[in-house]
Amino acid sequence: MHAGGEDSPLPVGSVLRHVWPVTAPTPPYAPERATPVAPALAAAAARAALGGPREALLGTLMCVRLAQGLLGVHPLPSTVRSTRAGGARNWLTALAVPSRTRTAFQKAIAASAGEDRAVMADALEGVTEVTAPHLDRGARSELTQAIAALRR
Repeated sequence: MHAGGEDSPLPVGSVLRHVWPVTAPTPPYAPERATPVAPALAAAAARAALGGPREALLGTLMCVRLAQGLLGVHPLPSTVRSTRAGGARNWLTALAVPSRTRTAFQKAIAASAGEDRAVMADALEGVTEVTAPHLDRGARSELTQAIAALRR
């Protein structure tokens, strides 16, 4: 008698030595795996001390995320970018950051609602300048890459 029936090559009581993983194929309608926009910047914000440094880095991350709406083969429509900018403006009121940093964030948020990528790149450079003391090498690199992508 066999474990799998009469036609099975496995004898009764045998132990399978190899178990092959069964993975379901990805359905064609499944969305692509989400990737973070600026993982090093997010990590720097997570490591930063509570208060000013963390809030400055979170504001920077928000500006980079808004800038991504202008990039890609299919940038976000202007109405969507305007809505996102309005929400970011409201969110910014809750941050405790120096006025110079707040002004740089406000310029970047306003630029994200517009159509001109060069203006957004300039605003992101301003954000990079005012938050430089809080940026590590990886976060600075991601900001530089985002600015370069906006200038292309």
